[in-house]
Amino acid sequence: MTEHNGRTPATLDTTSFSDVIAEVADVDAFRDSAWSSLDAASKYWRAPMESPHLTPRVKELVLLGMHASATSLNVEAVERHIKRAQAAGATAGEIIDVLITIVALANHALYFSVPILQEELTKRGQDAGTSDDIDPAFEAAKRAFIESRGFWNTDREAIARLMPAYYEALDTVGTESWNNGPLSTKEREFVCIGIDCTVTHNYEPGLRRHIRNALDEGATRGEILEVFQLAGLLGLEGYVLGAKFLFGREPGWTIS
Repeated sequence: MTEHNGRTPATLDTTSFSDVIAEVADVDAFRDSAWSSLDAASKYWRAPMESPHLTPRVKELVLLGMHASATSLNVEAVERHIKRAQAAGATAGEIIDVLITIVALANHALYFSVPILQEELTKRGQDAGTSDDIDPAFEAAKRAFIESRGFWNTDREAIARLMPAYYEALDTVGTESWNNGPLSTKEREFVCIGIDCTVTHNYEPGLRRHIRNALDEGATRGEILEVFQLAGLLGLEGYVLGAKFLFGREPGWTIS
């Protein structure tokens, strides 16, 4: 198998959940204690990993984004999926593209927080930053964001008016990969869909927006459904950690 960038991946069976367990634990000992559950977990893992719509490289990049996001941040899984993405043909630049793309996820909390502050300021008769006066610098930044990202979120306006320096930095980091990153726009939309559909985030406005954008870029129903299935694999992370704690290969993990 050769990926789009011309690199030939190292040998990697992305469909084997036993290989994931084997990286952290004695898989034979684990199987002896829980063979039926391992079979069930392996079947669950294989469902999206054997599905034909996304390449192994894209699947690993999507999984990396999910695990590295602010609402998940699973250190061991990040390391695992960086290695697996490289083995599947991803470049360092593509991996960094994913990691910078997901930074602005943490800003979603401000869409909830800033309106509350504005309401409380208004109750006290203080300036809540809700003026409709046109700010030329803001309008220019807004146009640049729309040109780069293809949409505008009105929740950003209050942030821009109340915290202009922060907004400028947010705007820069939020458009960096879209302006300069090596991933295709459709691939990056898959990463964003993956984050916004995970059980730890479930951000509906972003999910709808990125699904629309992905469809506009030619994504298929099967590809997007496959991203949803990958999000379900986060449920296996506790199982992997359990294997490590019970039958771990690293000193200090094995329970005698």
